[in-house]
Amino acid sequence: MDDTRTNRMAGRSGIVFSVLSLIVLPLVAPTAPPALGSSGAAFSFYFDDHRFGFLLGNYLGVAAFFPGFVQLVVLASRFRRVEGPTGWFSSLILTTGTFAYAVFACSLVVFQVLPFVTASHSEAHALGSLASVWFALDGLAALPLVLAVGWAAREAGVLPAWFARFSALVAALLLAMSAGSMTVHPAWLAGGGVVTGIGFIAFFAWTFVLGILFLRNLPPDPKPCDKSADGSLQQ
Repeated sequence: MDDTRTNRMAGRSGIVFSVLSLIVLPLVAPTAPPALGSSGAAFSFYFDDHRFGFLLGNYLGVAAFFPGFVQLVVLASRFRRVEGPTGWFSSLILTTGTFAYAVFACSLVVFQVLPFVTASHSEAHALGSLASVWFALDGLAALPLVLAVGWAAREAGVLPAWFARFSALVAALLLAMSAGSMTVHPAWLAGGGVVTGIGFIAFFAWTFVLGILFLRNLPPDPKPCDKSADGSLQQ
């Protein structure tokens, strides 16, 4: 498969991944799920009222990880070709991405159960709290991938230089998102609150932009990089 066709496949896969991951938002609009610290009744009423939209959105969110892995593998492959057999950025991207996507997908499984336990406020509270904490920690799980890609983009030149700076911004938002796993006050910072939502959207905006870059057909790979005496990659 030639580079142009591979880039287009990765670009389309990244866009589908991002859109399907975020599609739950319009399906449950205009209200967001209760944040960590909410009562069992709040969790019960919300997931009872938004049952179909949430179940469908979550289902599509899990299905989204197939095109997500296509994008991830193509991205790692581009770095592997530039680095050569002794490089390790490609392995770092592939492993951190696999970890992040696995944690994300499992958190969606927890959320998928919530609409089925709304009859019991105590069960809804326990599962809602677990889901909210896990949702916030998704930011910490995604952080290594975003940092790895940003670092590799800066060092190897496979992606535009501005994408490394964009990755740093997204990484900061993901770190803030993860803080919600440790507090219920203020409500906007707590897991499942406003900051969690911003981090969630930022991550999939990042994968969407990455998809656009591939769809616009990235230039041919730079010449293989060699390591200088200080360990940095040089063209």
